[in-house]
Amino acid sequence: MKNLKLAVVLVLLSVLVFGGCQGSSDDKDAGTKSAESKLKVAMVLPGLKTDEAFNQFTYEGMMRAAEDLDIETAFVEEVKQDEQIEVIRQFAQQGYDIIIGQGGQFGEALQTVAKEYPDQEFVFSVATDTGGVPNLTAVTVSYSHAGYIAGIMAGQMTKNNKVAMILGEWYTPHRQMWESFQKGVAASGKDVEVKSVATGSWSDVNKAREASLALIADGVDVLLPVLDAAYVGVLSAAQDSDDVLVVGSVLDMAKVAPEVVVGSVVYNWNELGYQEATGEITDGGTHILGIKENGITPVLNDLLSDEGKTAVEDAIAGLKAGNIDILP
Repeated sequence: MKNLKLAVVLVLLSVLVFGGCQGSSDDKDAGTKSAESKLKVAMVLPGLKTDEAFNQFTYEGMMRAAEDLDIETAFVEEVKQDEQIEVIRQFAQQGYDIIIGQGGQFGEALQTVAKEYPDQEFVFSVATDTGGVPNLTAVTVSYSHAGYIAGIMAGQMTKNNKVAMILGEWYTPHRQMWESFQKGVAASGKDVEVKSVATGSWSDVNKAREASLALIADGVDVLLPVLDAAYVGVLSAAQDSDDVLVVGSVLDMAKVAPEVVVGSVVYNWNELGYQEATGEITDGGTHILGIKENGITPVLNDLLSDEGKTAVEDAIAGLKAGNIDILP
């Protein structure tokens, strides 16, 4: 079944390039010239472009760029680990100028294919490591800044002195976020136990809910979901429990569950997707968008105490000034 799915994906990719090549003989030369001059950008997604989280927001950023600048775009969603190289290579063979691997799991595949196609640009999104490949650019929002601010909120609001971060899998940015989250919690001055659980899935709502309920049963009263569509499972677990709060990430989760969300660290994935698609940042370097660069925007809600709001505001000022000792 998996091979059949990949075969269908690759056939569709071929259609993207070779479909629509018909036209009148009078228009043929002009059409060819226009097609050759148009920037072609492809995005490879690990999840669905309708997940109301990471995949959707970056995809929408690419499509915003396409509308503004008349860019030709293509995408494939739900690409599994063993499909990555073949899907990325297919886009390269079809002459896409910029190929974006949207997620920390695409590093090895991007490095492999980028070396094979040195005249095309590749973007490793949500990452900082290019592997020294000159036509591979790494770009991300600052997970460290997000983790620190989230930790400030969690540390301020816990009553049981137990908080937890729930994620899908461990990639480098998430380890950085975890380290900064612990530092943010510690800044509260309380003796707080900080836990983490990786469910193995970014989109499985039931897994996220069950992991949350297990943590709550262990006394955790503030949860930080770092997930795609699965974040809904964390919110539902908090809603069904007494005196459990959530610090949101990626999006403003208070719009979904205002009765349990004290605040969120919003990732500006839309802007990231836009810059990736326009080629503004395809320079073979590493770009990290933090608080100062508007890559991360804290949103504070009414459930957050006045002391918590003051602590977050102080942390924002410290991060902008570079006075807090965490990674970029």
